[in-house]
Amino acid sequence: MAGDLIVITGVSGYIGFKTMYMALAQGYQVRAIVRKEEQIEKLKNHPKVTNAENLSFVVVPDLVAKDAFAGVFDGAKAILHLASPLAKETDDYERDIVKPARDLLMAVLEAAIHNITLKRIVVTSSAVSLIPMEWLGTLDTETVFTEKDINSNPTRPFHSAMEAYWASKAFARLSTKKFIEERKPHFDIVGLLPSVVLGPEDLATGNSTLLVGTRAMLVPVLQGAKLDMPLVGTPVHVDDVARAHLDAIKPSVPGNADYVLSSDGEEGIEWDSMTDIARKYFPDEVESGLLKLGGSMPTRKWRLDVSATEKAFGWKCVPFEKTMRDLIGQYVEFLKKEQN
Repeated sequence: MAGDLIVITGVSGYIGFKTMYMALAQGYQVRAIVRKEEQIEKLKNHPKVTNAENLSFVVVPDLVAKDAFAGVFDGAKAILHLASPLAKETDDYERDIVKPARDLLMAVLEAAIHNITLKRIVVTSSAVSLIPMEWLGTLDTETVFTEKDINSNPTRPFHSAMEAYWASKAFARLSTKKFIEERKPHFDIVGLLPSVVLGPEDLATGNSTLLVGTRAMLVPVLQGAKLDMPLVGTPVHVDDVARAHLDAIKPSVPGNADYVLSSDGEEGIEWDSMTDIARKYFPDEVESGLLKLGGSMPTRKWRLDVSATEKAFGWKCVPFEKTMRDLIGQYVEFLKKEQN
């Protein structure tokens, strides 16, 4: 409820920052966890942040250190755990991606069990935990996956950072289920499984900081890039992912359950439709050549059933057209600033 204290990890990230300022706008007291003191000023003074008097920060340099969260959760009604290692190339995927993700989650859960005020923990997982990465190489386009699916035995060794990232999300979900079964905590846990998260980046200051991750793959298509590697056609707007984190606190959403976040139904989308979206909403920029278009990106169909999510939360994720319109709008704005 508004006025309650919630703790949020990962507030310097894409989804985490949006979740933080939306929580403040809804009237929550927010205790934000950062790794570095120098991150605080940028986050606290961002124009999106309102009710800053309700925002406090705790610096935890090593999130998996022993007693890293000692006292951090005191008085909180809920924890939104968004922090997790990214899929960055390394010489040891187990050490740098898989193990830290699981260790960090368990550090949060173990610390939380000593805080009697806690009612719920919301954990950011991913829809990639539903399937092994090898599934992408199959011809299966008909199986419908739900929140009940899980990649229960990720295959080692890992051959890429992305493969390790997929496995890390599955291992973390498995660890959560085991924790609930064995420890029977006084709080419940909600897992959120977003698909391909897109939309504007509030912390971006130009296209050099906007075009990272999946956005760096997609946006160049609007300038003629022709990509060979397919991407699953299951987008979700970052606003909806942040909104879901806050709604997941509410007791009306059943706990000790997972929820898939994705838009546009089981059929999903075709990535090449972003060209039509650009023409529809940015005709002047297309006409002037600011958006050259002509690119393409293949789509891998992945059927996701989000009916359980829609029933529990009472709303549907906005369609891809809205997601891309918002993303292209920010990209175009930065392009125009760079030209002036």
